Amino acid sequence: MSPPHLNTLDLNLLRVFEALLEEQSVTRAATRLGLTQSAVSHALNRLRYALGDELFVRAPDGMRATPRAAEIAPGVLSGLRQLQAAFAPSDFDPAVTTRRFTVEASAYICEVMMPEVVARLRIEAPEAELRIRNTGTTLVESLDAGRTDAAIGGFARIPERFDRAALFEERMVWVLRADHPMADQPLTMDRLCALPHIIIALAEDAQVVDGSVVYSGLERRVIWDDGSVQRAMAAQGRQRIVALTVPDSHSALSIVSRTDMVAFVPRRLALAFERFGLKLFESPYPAPSTELNLLWRKDQDSAALSWFRALLISSAAAL
Repeated sequence: MSPPHLNTLDLNLLRVFEALLEEQSVTRAATRLGLTQSAVSHALNRLRYALGDELFVRAPDGMRATPRAAEIAPGVLSGLRQLQAAFAPSDFDPAVTTRRFTVEASAYICEVMMPEVVARLRIEAPEAELRIRNTGTTLVESLDAGRTDAAIGGFARIPERFDRAALFEERMVWVLRADHPMADQPLTMDRLCALPHIIIALAEDAQVVDGSVVYSGLERRVIWDDGSVQRAMAAQGRQRIVALTVPDSHSALSIVSRTDMVAFVPRRLALAFERFGLKLFESPYPAPSTELNLLWRKDQDSAALSWFRALLISSAAAL
């Protein structure tokens, strides 16, 4: 039997719990819910009493969930999503919906794909809200809890409870600044080996195996350079000249535009940066492409989510 103070728990308090969990701020949670800060604080105190835990404590970066709050979050958020789906109209109309759609994606996806997504969303669902989160190690938990509707990335192995759809393939190119002394010549292996390289490492080396990380049964590609560069050079007895390591492709492209260095980056991203005085070169050795996928939970479905996934898939097809 539930403790006496749980028997009359107001479901509206769980909406406050959800907002605090996602916003990590009383002020932002209040704005999101259309309440005053004092109303949110009062609701939090009622939740603390009902659950016998602080739930959220102050931290330098905002309100941080306690271990107890993190433990119950997946079940609470999943329950809220099921209630919302149960009471939602059976006919979804994107033209009038005010629903929030949440997708996890990298800065690369935001650069090459999201402009098309947002342009279509503004036409088809002008009142809808789109929230894009950076993909991290909590992706599986966010999808399970319903905090995230879908994710975009290079996914290999996925847990059985998820489904996916192919969006597009990306291949790699080499990039030099347009006025580099070698920019007007073909990029041969000899010239490539003579240039100082920028290495892009999107995750800690200790977590990465063959360019991917695995967490909670999900395998995700996090490094574009899959080792083909090193293998191609090693086959010719060459040593790669590593001049710099950076955490993202955007940084690499910006640095290439001002230096004598070369970087191995996704083609679509390089094309977007070409206007900053860059020149693209095809790889002088066979370089594999990477497939980008859309990922979602099979059992968290609705007319709204089906429409949103179709919007993402059609946007990717237009790239």
